[in-house]
Amino acid sequence: MTSATHTEERAGGRPDRPDQPDRPDELPPAGTAWPTGDRLRWPARIALAVALVVGAAGQIMVWAAGIWLWNDETAIAINLRRTFLELTRGMEFQQVAPVGWLWLEKTLWLAFGDGERVLRLPSLAGMLAVLALTAIITRRVVGRWAAVAATALIAAAPMILTYVGELKQYAVESAVALAVLLLGDRYLASVGSRRGRSRWLTPVGWAAATLVAVFVSLTAVLALAAAVAGMTLLLALRRRWTDAVVLLAGSAPAVAFAGYLIHRRRRFPFMPGQADYFADGTPPAGSGPVEILAWLPRMWSSFVTVTLDWRQPLLVLLLAVAGVAVLIWRRRSLWAAMLGGTLLVAVAAAAARGLPLADRVATWLIAPTVILVVAGLDGGVRLALRAGAGLTSRVGTGWRAGQVVASLVLLLAAAVLPVIAHPAAVAAYRQAIDPRMKDAGPAALTDVADRARPGDVVLFYWFSYRMVVWYGPQHDLVPHTVRLYPSDHDKCDPQAFGEWLGDADRVWYVHGRSLSSAPDDYVTRVAAEFAEYGTIVEIRDFPADRWSTSTAAWVLVDLTAGPDPQPPVVAPDPEHACLARW
Repeated sequence: MTSATHTEERAGGRPDRPDQPDRPDELPPAGTAWPTGDRLRWPARIALAVALVVGAAGQIMVWAAGIWLWNDETAIAINLRRTFLELTRGMEFQQVAPVGWLWLEKTLWLAFGDGERVLRLPSLAGMLAVLALTAIITRRVVGRWAAVAATALIAAAPMILTYVGELKQYAVESAVALAVLLLGDRYLASVGSRRGRSRWLTPVGWAAATLVAVFVSLTAVLALAAAVAGMTLLLALRRRWTDAVVLLAGSAPAVAFAGYLIHRRRRFPFMPGQADYFADGTPPAGSGPVEILAWLPRMWSSFVTVTLDWRQPLLVLLLAVAGVAVLIWRRRSLWAAMLGGTLLVAVAAAAARGLPLADRVATWLIAPTVILVVAGLDGGVRLALRAGAGLTSRVGTGWRAGQVVASLVLLLAAAVLPVIAHPAAVAAYRQAIDPRMKDAGPAALTDVADRARPGDVVLFYWFSYRMVVWYGPQHDLVPHTVRLYPSDHDKCDPQAFGEWLGDADRVWYVHGRSLSSAPDDYVTRVAAEFAEYGTIVEIRDFPADRWSTSTAAWVLVDLTAGPDPQPPVVAPDPEHACLARW
């Protein structure tokens, strides 16, 4: 085998140009003046630059808004008050996060403080990396114009923008997953081309990089499994057994370390009903093969309509499958195996109820899915253009027949993406120009802190406890929380509750984001309970359409005025009938 042929086999390029892969944007010649890659290069570069700038600007706008942390974020932030060693153990509030990511957040906090923008800086960096890596990978694997489309879809992904502005690990996990796949591509391209001592530098670098990846990202384990499986399969098909063994050996430290982290994590409690929170993310407990097969369409539909915020799940699935086939057809077998394998591994993990494939937990799969969908659409366009070019050559009508075919195909391709991604683009635009918090509770807390008088008692909704622990000290507020209990609960003691209020003249009740199972009139019910102890002075709402994606409120009660002669009227509800300390 010649050196050039060996390079082509290894990297997937053309034998006559071993140092370059197949030029993705070069339309096939047909004896007529079809536009070539050279003519389309600069418009594609400009369009890609615009997509990158617009996408980055949208992400920076969301991050720069610096909105208050909401309940889930405060649970992470409170844990960051612990030492580095303590962060390696179970987290408070039954939270789950990679230790490496927690250490990164802790380091930033110690260096720059605990401001919202500082704590969310890794999220911004992660999503900017997702934007850039999507452009790089799609350009390398599919083509210039495909890179424009994929980058635009990432820029218009609401879930991406949401987690740019949150203290959660999903942004970093998304970036690490793509980085692992890209490293896998570079590893396979370089291994076998080195000799002597340098031959072992690439596997050592791979081992070190994958160790870091699984340390900072839980889902990197799944991306690594897909990458290693695809790379090993390709090496086995080429009978490069030594390189396959070296790859597996280089991956073993990361796999072992990931297994240790997973085992350690399972020693600590999970949030009750966590798997059921993402209704279609995993099959029901105890499901057999038939139940799992019935679950698959629900899971995919939920992933497309919620995580991607797209429409037409079946069309998206067909395009993704076509993307795998197109990559194989275009001699991008490694990427076909890695991208397709990533989705398959994620589905397998969800089927085993290990990691839900739904909602925010599946954010790391957005970019791989986008790349496959764009690859499928790009392959359809290429096939049609080749057919049109052949038709033009055969019928001898110059441009006319080819133009008709090309125009129809391009119009169809241009219509597909808006059809499936239009809702996402609208939501992303709104999110970028007007970022909204998920919990207006901190706004209500701050408002009460400004209005409260010395001696007032400030009480909080029990589910807002973490918010008060984080923001309360800034206003010298103590996290005293109350909750509505069932009428037969052993905590139901109106007299004891009245004594607990003491000699205070006024009581404030601050209500943040409600638990999903709470009734919509929870605040009114609390006010009705307080009306038995004093007169309701004012109830202020922080409506969702202005402050956040959920409502918040506060209630002011004057205990010196006696029971309210006109208390709020609510329908009887034995499950929420008694106000008591939480």
